[in-house]
Amino acid sequence: MRFISFLFGLFASFFAGVSVSDIHNIKLRHYVCGSEKIRKDLRVAVLSDLHGRSFGKDNRGLIAAIDRSRPDMILMCGDIMTAKDIGHSIKGSVDVAEKLITRLSDKYPVYFVLGNHESRVGWMPWLYDFGYEDMIERFRNAGARILDNESIRIEEFGVRIYGLALSREYYTGVGKHAVDREVVRSYLGEADREYFSILLAHDPVHLQSYAAWGADMCFSGHYHGGIMRLPVLGGVISPKPELFPKYSGGSYSLGGRRQIVSCGLGSHSIPLRIFNPAELVIVDLLEDRDGNIRKA
Repeated sequence: MRFISFLFGLFASFFAGVSVSDIHNIKLRHYVCGSEKIRKDLRVAVLSDLHGRSFGKDNRGLIAAIDRSRPDMILMCGDIMTAKDIGHSIKGSVDVAEKLITRLSDKYPVYFVLGNHESRVGWMPWLYDFGYEDMIERFRNAGARILDNESIRIEEFGVRIYGLALSREYYTGVGKHAVDREVVRSYLGEADREYFSILLAHDPVHLQSYAAWGADMCFSGHYHGGIMRLPVLGGVISPKPELFPKYSGGSYSLGGRRQIVSCGLGSHSIPLRIFNPAELVIVDLLEDRDGNIRKA
């Protein structure tokens, strides 16, 4: 019995140590892909699911990692702040996000799509001590271009960036409110066929519909890499919850369309990441190359 207790304590200590390391250390994940639509090589840094976390004072560690990668722009895929802890202040989480956006926008264009946590402040304002409009205004004033079911063309690179912000029922009404191609079209209109269409869409469960709509490249997050990642099996659990979700993190190709799901940078409620370090995604989009994704 003592031996079993010893083994249990040993395993618990090991996993606790792994989790602490994975929460506090950033792993850079680098992908390369190309398209004949791209007019000029473009490097993007993709940030998702920070959840108000700071890597060093005022996120200096994260900003330094981004600076070393020298991106042309920052793409934020939502849940940069946290609105989960009902009854607790969310002001600190908003402050962290605002400071990060301010520091990044001094150097790079920042494009931001809302995740379910930012949206939740608007869906259920009576639960929180910070107003939705105030939050959005602060992020905009800090320098973020918020793509709330909007898009922007960037002529220099030949890309068009879309931000898909789904309404509440698509996060809470699984099965009853499926997202198909027509739903995406109702939010964003037709996909631009002339430009390389980049879709920022927080929830990766609908990747097939994003591809069917016409996104040449989709960036998502939301699943935090599945909390724990295992060889071959990948992420263990989704927010639904669902065991071993299909799109928990990494790169995918659906019908010739490319999809990258970030494992995210933070956590909320239960601070836990196992074999799943905080992830900064860097993607090189190259002109006149084949459309395959590969790790750099």
